[in-house]
Amino acid sequence: MISAKRKYVKTYTGKKALRGSEEYEQSQVVSWARFYSRLHPELKILYHVPNGGARDKREGANLKMSGVLAGVPDLVLPVSRKGFHHLYIEMKVEPNKPTKSQLDVMKELRDEKNLVAVCYGASEAKKLISWYLGIKEI
Repeated sequence: MISAKRKYVKTYTGKKALRGSEEYEQSQVVSWARFYSRLHPELKILYHVPNGGARDKREGANLKMSGVLAGVPDLVLPVSRKGFHHLYIEMKVEPNKPTKSQLDVMKELRDEKNLVAVCYGASEAKKLISWYLGIKEI
């Protein structure tokens, strides 16, 4: 759907995401990974951790009891490369910055020998994933 002021696109979540939003940028990374997973099978296991979003108190409490952890990065690639166990990516768009809980979790993940990065946009995330997997940028 296109409005006169803003362009919207349908994402893999079935929700409408504003072009340039964190959700939209992340959906571009996941779509790219799914497409290129034929050539690079490691991309098949890139996944999103659905921690964000508005929740009522009851649903929030149930999720917390089920193990949801505030601050976990958006994307995880559970593949060992370049001396790291996994790659974690927190997607952001300007001017957003990581929250305190995100910074705390990212530090813990780094301490466990994971590569953790904040990527501003899909292009940055795709470059990082390509570098991490040692593949020519696609």
